[in-house]
Amino acid sequence: MGRKFFVGGNWKCNGTTEEVKKIVETLNAGQVPSPDVVEVVVSPPFVFLPVVKSSLRPDFHVAAQNCWVKKGGAYTGEISAEMLVNLDIPWVILGHSERRALLSESNEFVGEKVAYALSKGLKVIACIGETLEQREAGSTMDVVAAQTKAIAARISDWTNVVLAYEPVWAIGTGKVATPAQAQEVHAELRKWLHANVSPEVAASTRIIYGGSVNGANCKELAANPDVDGFLVGGASLKVMTATF
Repeated sequence: MGRKFFVGGNWKCNGTTEEVKKIVETLNAGQVPSPDVVEVVVSPPFVFLPVVKSSLRPDFHVAAQNCWVKKGGAYTGEISAEMLVNLDIPWVILGHSERRALLSESNEFVGEKVAYALSKGLKVIACIGETLEQREAGSTMDVVAAQTKAIAARISDWTNVVLAYEPVWAIGTGKVATPAQAQEVHAELRKWLHANVSPEVAASTRIIYGGSVNGANCKELAANPDVDGFLVGGASLKVMTATF
């Protein structure tokens, strides 16, 4: 059985109640292949999770953009996995490069977050990716393998994990990895999973691409055999059409 195509929309720190309602209305009216063909997940800011959850069409799902590494408590400003479960939010994005860079989240910390979220029944979009300096130094695979290893060392069941390869130099910059660049990294990641986790996990785990994805470039990217979908950033806030 093939890997189901995955489309995620990361709204980041954007939106008002009115804007969010308009986006949901647009999504609800969209023509999308059936859920057995493509899985659609949108990730609004925390404060909008309930309104999106309650108004979004039932075949689309909702993700939080982060959660804390352990059970809730004296962690001002944080959101626990248990809270997301209580709100019936099925997905969470963890390890996004913006959090790794701006908030100094280490590979190990992200790995612990992924393991804890999974243990509470959440599904995880785990983000990995290299900076421009790392790519130019020829260390792309060393970087993404280390990021993936920190997750693999802490979990045993990959059923509810989607890996999102997001080259940092392509996020919000307008620069996009070429289809060949994306396929190369995705294929190498799958080889890494095959060698270091299991052939079954390598074959079944969805590896999606993120980094200035939009309606104009997604079809060519999606044509690659190891690109199993997208995590769309800024473009997920705009009305656009794409045909696969």
